[in-house]
Amino acid sequence: MINNLIEVDELKEWIDSPHPQPLIVAVMPRWRYWKARLPGSQQVWRDKLTAPNSQRLIDSAGFQAWARSIGVHNHSKVVLLDEKYDATRVWWTFQHYGHREVRVLNGGLRAWRRAGLPVQSGPPGPGRGWSLRRREQTKGSPGTFIARTGSIFPIAETGDVLRAQDQAVAQLWDTRELEEWSGRRRLRGARRAGRIPWSRHLCWREFREGNGLGTAFRPDQELQSVVECHGVDPSKDQVVYCQSGVRSTTMLFALARLGWDPSRLVNHDGSWREWSRDPELPILQDGWRAAGKTPEGENAL
Repeated sequence: MINNLIEVDELKEWIDSPHPQPLIVAVMPRWRYWKARLPGSQQVWRDKLTAPNSQRLIDSAGFQAWARSIGVHNHSKVVLLDEKYDATRVWWTFQHYGHREVRVLNGGLRAWRRAGLPVQSGPPGPGRGWSLRRREQTKGSPGTFIARTGSIFPIAETGDVLRAQDQAVAQLWDTRELEEWSGRRRLRGARRAGRIPWSRHLCWREFREGNGLGTAFRPDQELQSVVECHGVDPSKDQVVYCQSGVRSTTMLFALARLGWDPSRLVNHDGSWREWSRDPELPILQDGWRAAGKTPEGENAL
């Protein structure tokens, strides 16, 4: 089991302790960060960790430079929070590049506020209390984190996805919404609607409390029930995709928490955006039939 979650009360204890403060990173757009954030937190959004002219992950040198710019060392404790499902993407990125001491705040900003703890708003500026103390600890001290790549949380290329047709070796999971998987809905950035024909559907929401209405994960026992119910097999490679490699990390995060081998937890970073743009790659559409609905007068795909 990877201890990749942190609850609000534990984070508050870390903050109040005399030891070096955790680096808290809000994974949200700047305007949302300015609207409400944890005091002393820093902000990152997807574009900072995306390769130029691509939706894929930034390379190791780029990630190392960003991590150092916010003061990350190899031994740093990093806490990520969000308002939806984006923190697990950054958690997965840290794991992929070799930094293990990273947790996601269970329930995100909403859980922090529900606990009655303070938030800040407006453009970042001089703070008070522990937020100022954390800044003083890292002031003038850029991080020394060294990015490494290996076999942990690997990235699937098209060839890996094609090899996943062999169900004896790997299972391929589509973690998008059911209407995307069935081909009834195409999100911006995809050229075609549908799914990879040999994929199985396991929506990212099933790993979250309240069907994904917040950012809290289900308890471990319930996570185990979800994977057993869907037939996720720990003896096989698990290749996971969504629209752009973000929601897919929710499933990878949950499996890692349950103790699954991270060398066999594979994110198809290009995901449906990339697959749908190659006319040589097969897709499957079955519209309302896959969604378990009647067409009610509309034409099926």
